[in-house]
Amino acid sequence: MNTETLQKYAELALKVGLDFQKDQCLQIGTGVGTYEYARAIGKTAYEMGAKYVRIVVSDNELTKSRAENTSKENLSYIPRDLIEGGKMQLDESWARIRIDSTEELDVLKGVDSDALSEMTRSSRTAMKFLSEQLMRHKHPWLVLAAPGPKWAKRIYGLGDDASQKEIDEAYRKLEEVFISILRLDKEDPVATWKDLGRTLRERGLKLNGMKLDRVRFTSGKTDLTVALAPTHTWLGGPSQLPDGRWYEPNLPTEEVFTTPDYRRTEGVVHVVKPVKVMENLVEGAWFKFEKGKVVDFGADSGKDILGKFLSMDEGASYLGEVALVDVDSPINRSGIIFGSILFDENASCHIALGAGYPSCLANADDLQSNEELKDAGCNVSVLHTDFMISDDETDVTGYTADGTEMPIIRKGKFVL
Repeated sequence: MNTETLQKYAELALKVGLDFQKDQCLQIGTGVGTYEYARAIGKTAYEMGAKYVRIVVSDNELTKSRAENTSKENLSYIPRDLIEGGKMQLDESWARIRIDSTEELDVLKGVDSDALSEMTRSSRTAMKFLSEQLMRHKHPWLVLAAPGPKWAKRIYGLGDDASQKEIDEAYRKLEEVFISILRLDKEDPVATWKDLGRTLRERGLKLNGMKLDRVRFTSGKTDLTVALAPTHTWLGGPSQLPDGRWYEPNLPTEEVFTTPDYRRTEGVVHVVKPVKVMENLVEGAWFKFEKGKVVDFGADSGKDILGKFLSMDEGASYLGEVALVDVDSPINRSGIIFGSILFDENASCHIALGAGYPSCLANADDLQSNEELKDAGCNVSVLHTDFMISDDETDVTGYTADGTEMPIIRKGKFVL
């Protein structure tokens, strides 16, 4: 990515993704292979008047070594400074960015799933106080990705014997697709994304006006009914902070989403794209739900990891999100399976196992305890992972409480 385009991306992340403010602090989480993007964003933040920027590097090679060599009792260790630092960031209203680890997709493949499960569970549990505040949109946060040669090799099916010329060409192709999807080729990407945000918000308002009780997905082997929380609201595009500012938690985004009633999901669903679960790709997954809970599941690859995920805590086997995406999204039109949830979820309707979004409940401010959230139908978990479930043969039908049918998507396209 050339200097000019990288600058546009950094500005998009800060101005649209975070609505970053002068004198605000920023933490950027990145993998080793995407550090240059983190640095570019950090430098731009300082140019915008940031008080302090911290870059935190996650190294999957180091995670692998820990999983393979650390004693079982030490896998759950979480340094106190991580917890105290999280509390400080909430107190000081830091903004947070995480760059998806697409340059290290296969590093943890084959690593002991019990060890990865324990490390994930311990980290998510210790930092739940932070994730809960972010999921309620009390502070700005953003997830994005960055193109790299290893990601390009995987996407375009290059083997270990690929020449440097072939890798460079794949990287160039990925950059071109990436720039198009992020609208970085537009004269003013910031304005373009703000226009798209308004379109998604309007779509959410239309769905709210339908007063739905549940939505049903049908396509091929999938027949899944997802009941919606009684006080659910559909959201899309930017989210609103307590001070009234708007920010975009995901770039790119093409979805409208809400919180289901975790107790009432029924049916069978087949996942149409690979999904990264605990840093491992799971392919060909399917789930059977009864009374809200996953009662059976399978996968062509990664079933063991999926099983560890589902047993992480009680809420891991229940839904926390349902999202609708049109097949005409630029990500879907690219025809690429990215192997990144951030991108692939915006090519397809999806569901998420794990925590629900309190921000999608009209009475969210009245629901402060886990018990109150669950009584309102909002799932509680330390996890939240999306699974893509639609294609160009998928129909989505809404139903009101009295059984009135309302078409929402036909053959993958919105018909609102």
